[in-house]
Order: sequence, then C-alpha cells, then structure tokens
Amino acid sequence: MEEKNVKLRIYGMTCEDCVETISRSLLEQQGVMDVNISFQDGLGEVEIDPTQLKPENILKNQVFSRNSHYKATLIE
Repeated sequence: MEEKNVKLRIYGMTCEDCVETISRSLLEQQGVMDVNISFQDGLGEVEIDPTQLKPENILKNQVFSRNSHYKATLIE
C-alpha cells in the first residue's frame, strides 16, 4: 500500500480541544491512516491511502461541513 501525505490549512481552531475534535473526525474517515495537526500554525498533515481516498475528499469530512466552524483548504 502506497501512502500519501496531504497538507491542509485549517481555519477556526481556538484551542487544543479543536485539534482533538478534528483529528478524531478525520481518523474515522475511510482511507485516513494518520493525522498530525498544529494548532499554533493552523496546519494539518493527513496520511492517506490514495486507493481509498482522494485528497480533495478530506475536505468533505463532516468536521469541515457547512454547519461546522472549522474550514480547511489543501496546500499544494
């Protein structure tokens, strides 16, 4: 299995609990292998299995939904 690292800019985090909430939700998504989020930098790195998940589909996770105050964009 080939893994791929996807970098995110994450908006709306106000504390370390936000990091835990986002990490937990992303790890529940099929194809996500590992998550590392920096609250101070507003950045995240998500390790995925590209055979199960496309990078842009990370942004469709419920934690980044329209009803959430967390938003994210892909960093190329």
